[in-house]
Amino acid sequence: MRLSGEKNYVPFEVKREDVDLLPQECGVYVFKDGEGKVLYVGKAVNILKRVKSHFQKVSSPLKEGMLEATVTIQYFLAEDEHEALLLEEDLIKSFRPPYNLRLRDDKSYPYILFEREGRFPAVRIARRKTGGEGIYFGPFTDSKKTREGLKILRSLFLLRGCKIPEGSFPLKRPCIDFELKLCGAPCIGWITPEEYQKNVQRAMDFLNGKYEEVMQWIEGEMWKASDALDFERAILYREKLEAVRKVAARYRLVLSRPEDVDFLEVASNEDLAIFVVVRVRQGRLVGSESFVASLDGKRMREVLLGEFLEQVYLHSFNFPPRVCVADENEKRLQELKILFPFKLSSPSTLEEEDIMLFAQENAQKGLEAEILKQKKRERASLEMLKGLQELLGLSSFPRLVEGVDISTFQGQEAVGVVVSFLDGLPHPKRYRKFLVRSEGHPDDYAMMQEVVRRYFRGLQSKGIPLPDVLLLDGGRGQLNAVLEVFQELSLSCPVLALAKEFEEIYVPHRVTPLAFPSHSETLQFLQRVRNEAHRFAVSFHRFRRNKKTFGSILEEVEGIGPQRKQKLLTAFEDLVDICGEDPEKIGKKLRIPKEIIVRLQKKLREVRNLGFSDRPSR
Repeated sequence: MRLSGEKNYVPFEVKREDVDLLPQECGVYVFKDGEGKVLYVGKAVNILKRVKSHFQKVSSPLKEGMLEATVTIQYFLAEDEHEALLLEEDLIKSFRPPYNLRLRDDKSYPYILFEREGRFPAVRIARRKTGGEGIYFGPFTDSKKTREGLKILRSLFLLRGCKIPEGSFPLKRPCIDFELKLCGAPCIGWITPEEYQKNVQRAMDFLNGKYEEVMQWIEGEMWKASDALDFERAILYREKLEAVRKVAARYRLVLSRPEDVDFLEVASNEDLAIFVVVRVRQGRLVGSESFVASLDGKRMREVLLGEFLEQVYLHSFNFPPRVCVADENEKRLQELKILFPFKLSSPSTLEEEDIMLFAQENAQKGLEAEILKQKKRERASLEMLKGLQELLGLSSFPRLVEGVDISTFQGQEAVGVVVSFLDGLPHPKRYRKFLVRSEGHPDDYAMMQEVVRRYFRGLQSKGIPLPDVLLLDGGRGQLNAVLEVFQELSLSCPVLALAKEFEEIYVPHRVTPLAFPSHSETLQFLQRVRNEAHRFAVSFHRFRRNKKTFGSILEEVEGIGPQRKQKLLTAFEDLVDICGEDPEKIGKKLRIPKEIIVRLQKKLREVRNLGFSDRPSR
């Protein structure tokens, strides 16, 4: 099993009847059927205990028949929960198991992250809960509001948001964040580590809804400054006090007691589910977030709630001591309680029932809105493809559109690719890569002919359906070259070419190209296909070229194995560029330890003058 993680994980496997042989250690487990197909991926602190809970039918996420289909259980050991979560994400992304709940764009939901490292840890936006060690608040579904909230938080408590290493403190002067009153300038020693840590705790209290405590502290600081005749400082605290009061007034009291509770509800049809999480902190309603999941059939409400709690909420949320769900089946709630570190209950008061009704209404409205958006997208896609059908005079609807592109540098390491779009959306299952085999220095036309010939011969020999339309990146020359290949193979496939300079469309049996207005949906779709083919081709060529130039060098750097090697070769147009990058930033982006990036930079600097800096082009 090939993984894209930071290290090489060793897979172990046991048969279903030997489940007691599983280890009582932290890691990731994979349910597989008799043909080796991945059915479900999960992570656990104790693999044995967690897997047994599935087979004891304690867990609700598994659809009927899934357990019966499981023949073997594969598992990977991890050092801690953080590492297990990273590996679980990689496996789910790679295999898309049918029994895992799939949120749309779940990695793009922002969090507010309080970092742990150093005496003056920063607070920043993180795009995933595996974005670094620290304390996460979220996820939030509105990126703009999250950024605005972080700005308010930093203005109140003067927390740093920069990535300047503390080892370089003290600096000669603070950055612009100090001038904007967003940071207390620990970089020049204007705040002690002890006071800064207190501000961090106050900021987290603020996010947890403890507004009264925060206001008491601010008011105390205001009067201290006033007594010391530091009126400018007193005015600053007065402004902060007003800001917190406005926030507290916005979040109304919904519970008569200062309790932290999340209320969870779902509305669904056969294709999608809308999950709503209403957050109550210290008795105040502080937020409501909606999450969209794709489904492959109607599921019972209690099953969906169980799946969301186990697969998403448990790993992604900064959850409170209690979570409230509307479920009258007390036995089912008792079964689910075993799985979670928080208390699970149904609404027990009129106040809680009102909040749950609010969550239900939000979920239903969200479902209706999402259905409407989906219909609009389908209608737009239909109109766009109809325009393409009219353009080429096709008798059938062009559902499957594929694009071809070539990438090379002075005839070296030439590659070709085919990308596929089904009903207007990328269809990666039909993406293909080709190494151009032509000897010497073939021109663009010859390379295009070779790639198209090999691709379509493969489709013919395997009986795979041809695309409804083939798009070429180029002009009249590329179009005529491919038409020769079609004649040679005795096949008929609608084809057109899109020239980038003037965005002109060349079609067979027409001397002059077609020019569409820039707002044309048909033109914009063809541009998306062309640009995706170009991206895919350049990425593949970059990998091939960097591998040829730097492959042996990477193997000499301690800590770089096959997976990390592939990541580095693909990430940079020219691997020498990494020498000018911040190792910490690159390490976080590629999920490679900073120390290894530093070793690689040192090695590349040693060979930088050996002529490895040529740039690849199209």
